[in-house]
Amino acid sequence: MGHSPVSLAKEVKHWAFVVRKRSARSARHLKFEAATVAFKKTDEFWAYKFRPARYADTFLARDVEPTKRSEFPARAFVIWAGDNDLTPNRQANLDLISERIGLPVELVTPSTLERWLVPGHPLPNAYEHLSLIHRSDYLRGYLMHHHGGAYLDIKAPLQSWGPSHDRMAADPQAWVTSYSSSHANWIGKLRGRIGRDILVHYRLMFGKSGFMMRSHTPLTAAWLAQMDTVLDRHRLALELNPGGTYGGDDYPLSWTDLLSRILDPLTLKYLDHVRYDERMLLNFEHYR
Repeated sequence: MGHSPVSLAKEVKHWAFVVRKRSARSARHLKFEAATVAFKKTDEFWAYKFRPARYADTFLARDVEPTKRSEFPARAFVIWAGDNDLTPNRQANLDLISERIGLPVELVTPSTLERWLVPGHPLPNAYEHLSLIHRSDYLRGYLMHHHGGAYLDIKAPLQSWGPSHDRMAADPQAWVTSYSSSHANWIGKLRGRIGRDILVHYRLMFGKSGFMMRSHTPLTAAWLAQMDTVLDRHRLALELNPGGTYGGDDYPLSWTDLLSRILDPLTLKYLDHVRYDERMLLNFEHYR
């Protein structure tokens, strides 16, 4: 059966859209591959210095001060934001985390979340409309700000984080410790000066799949506040288009809106309080 002119036009339009999307992804991939090579040694001869006036039109212009004393307990949070069972790979990685991480492990799930919620600081109403990925992003910020310690995705650590924790505990000016970004594609993609600066200095961005943070620092306070701002901005759209597991075509948040697009700018602002420790690298293969 042949296509009608209308259906044929729709099919042509659809495939033109697919080709454009694939071409755009390829172009972005090449851009960040080139940036990885071009800017790999930037910070060896051009030390980054934060200049507030340069980012006066961004959320970095606002200082958010914590209201409680900072703490850095010896524990590692792992989050499973859905009610579904862990996959076999995830369960195997969780077992490896418990064996290797060298810290007490707290698995936060919907059934255990209540014990970590702080009176007077409920989750935002929009939380229930987030994808499971973004629920995990929000919770790691909430847990790091209110409780502190370590966080890691359900990916296998390559070695114990105990020595890394001890090193950070002995350095009161360290607010966050993680492995450094080894590829420019790991950063949050932003427009304008801040996006260009993050790209050029991508090696300064710390890993988001696993890190340690002191609670109640200006960095964690700003992260949580900016996440709330983003969710409030998209509140109605999230109600109309909830995220499910990964988000859909009409879901209003992009992949890194609650994570790299906030933490990378904050890394620039609070660079003096960021530490790097490659012992904290995770296994990024076959984790799903």
